[in-house]
Amino acid sequence: MLITVKMAKFITVLSGKGGVGKTTTTINLGLAITRLGCQAIVIDGNLSSPNLTSHLGASYFPVTIHDVMQGLHPIQNSVYEHHTGLRIIPADLSIESMKLINFEKLREHLQDLHLLTEYVLIDGSPGLGRETAHLLNITDEVLIVLNPDHASLLDAKRLIEFVKKHGKTISGIIMTRHKKRSYKLRPEEIERFLGMPILHKVPDDVRFEKSLHKKTPYLHLYPSKKPSKVYYEVAKMLTGRVEPVKA
Repeated sequence: MLITVKMAKFITVLSGKGGVGKTTTTINLGLAITRLGCQAIVIDGNLSSPNLTSHLGASYFPVTIHDVMQGLHPIQNSVYEHHTGLRIIPADLSIESMKLINFEKLREHLQDLHLLTEYVLIDGSPGLGRETAHLLNITDEVLIVLNPDHASLLDAKRLIEFVKKHGKTISGIIMTRHKKRSYKLRPEEIERFLGMPILHKVPDDVRFEKSLHKKTPYLHLYPSKKPSKVYYEVAKMLTGRVEPVKA
């Protein structure tokens, strides 16, 4: 009898530059997908400059994605559960870990995640470097995060062209730090310049700084606020689910 294995969907979250809210977006989307009743794992894919776990209050893990790439552990051993229920695969924060990056091995071991989850969200590297190119080879689709300013917009334009050259689907653009100000680019200006619609706008909120200080995802701390509702909307689009599962 043939056994059918349901394939996990790999979604990489990218940005044209750092500091636009890419990691925050990845974490909150991963938690939103989880609370919609789906299985999700978030991976720190910024392998040379990881910072996923710094958002979640931990700096050391016995097994990391770097250990998996070295063949020291199966990828199942690198999955940890945050107290919010979010499952993550951390990266090694040491400078020595840069020597351990092996994308061929990473691609090989990621296949085992098809047995563990439905969705894999990869917090990618910012920019158009070697790491981003390799991550595009192992992902199904891409979410792009940007801010409403000229520098972010120009970098996002280059990133979109880069992703398209790799033949990958862009499932949407997320604009973070949205606030109506005369010196901020309007959504319609951004869409016109990029030639793509903005999927959702995440409002600017000082509580993001508080959630980072508390090392806990915004969605967990402030589930009824507008940004959390936006994350749920994006998660519902990605998964086809309708309502969050009651806790």
